[in-house]
Amino acid sequence: MRNVLIIQAILILAGVAVSRFYQGDAALLPAFYGGAIALANTLLLSRRITMAGEIAKTNPQHSVNTLYFGVVQRFVFVLVALGLGLGYLKLAPVPVLGTFMVAQLAYMLMGARQAG
Repeated sequence: MRNVLIIQAILILAGVAVSRFYQGDAALLPAFYGGAIALANTLLLSRRITMAGEIAKTNPQHSVNTLYFGVVQRFVFVLVALGLGLGYLKLAPVPVLGTFMVAQLAYMLMGARQAG
């Protein structure tokens, strides 16, 4: 999981640099915000997987339920965080969503690479 976080962090910094290049200093905070959401999402997944692994030793069904709850938790977290950033904080949508998507794509590609 550490490799995924490192790659995500590198891509977030690249996304921040690209956002600043194309949209100026005003895009720095939105780009960091989108990247932070992606990193937090990955950390939530990591924590939930660790917890499910420990629970599986004694109760496998409860472990599966823990993973399902983790999916719902991460979905709601991302939805609320993006809503807060785009709606309440009025951050520029392109840097927020662009950096978030790039970091999430890296997570998905690393997961597919490790599974294959």
